[in-house]
Amino acid sequence: MKPKPNVEDNPKITFKRLFSLLFFITLLSSCAPSDIVIEGSLPIPMVKKIPVRIGVHYPDAFVDFVHTETSKEIGAWQIDLGKQNAGFFRALFGSMFSEAVILEKWDSDITGVSNENTHAVLVPQIKKYGFLTPFVSGLGFYSASIEYELTLYDSRGATIFNWTVVGYGKSEGKAFGKEEAVEQATLLAIRDAGARIAIEFDKQKAFKSWFGNLEKAENGS
Repeated sequence: MKPKPNVEDNPKITFKRLFSLLFFITLLSSCAPSDIVIEGSLPIPMVKKIPVRIGVHYPDAFVDFVHTETSKEIGAWQIDLGKQNAGFFRALFGSMFSEAVILEKWDSDITGVSNENTHAVLVPQIKKYGFLTPFVSGLGFYSASIEYELTLYDSRGATIFNWTVVGYGKSEGKAFGKEEAVEQATLLAIRDAGARIAIEFDKQKAFKSWFGNLEKAENGS
């Protein structure tokens, strides 16, 4: 009788088994849920303060923003960026205006802002958040983008302007694990949007018009 081949002694079979095992482990790793809480320090842009006493209302959806996404390509992700994002914007607006007053409750249709003794109210919102992995994009880095909408109201609750600002960030996939890379890209996207807001806010045409009228009114002209 011809003896059966010993598979343990067959290097081709052993290699195939090892390769299948490694592929299975990699597949499980890529499909494992990724829960990320965005943390880390972000520098605040240094700009000349706008001489306005502004009220700022942070909606719950802004402070508690969590992005969830599931697909066959990247698995399940949950990215909590609300608190980090809100903390950055509190510091940002504090550096941009002569005074920034946080309004816990505010409704332009009901209260206006006259009782807060502020010139205007600013309400930031996150409209969209997205990220890409190298597996999906085909590039060698992770990227993230955040679309913000800033709405400025006058003392009567009328809209002065709506401004959409998009921040972008990317992180090299080789330098970090996938969660860390997405976190770094998200932090850079927040910082990018913040820098644009700080530099361009008082250059918005509607703001310049409103601010010019405010200066005239305060100077009695």
